[in-house]
Amino acid sequence: MTNVFDAGGAFGLMCQVEVGESDPLLLVTPLTELSFDRTHPIAHDVADYRRRCMQTA
Repeated sequence: MTNVFDAGGAFGLMCQVEVGESDPLLLVTPLTELSFDRTHPIAHDVADYRRRCMQTA
């Protein structure tokens, strides 16, 4: 993950991911679509963000 930004409104928090080394593929996806190990430091914050998004949808 190389960047996180707020796309606002329906898109919310987005993250930029680079896959590969010599000629990396650049992907941009909603943060809530990524899977995090439950022990990762950001996992709890992402789960809270998902819950808040679900309540407002």
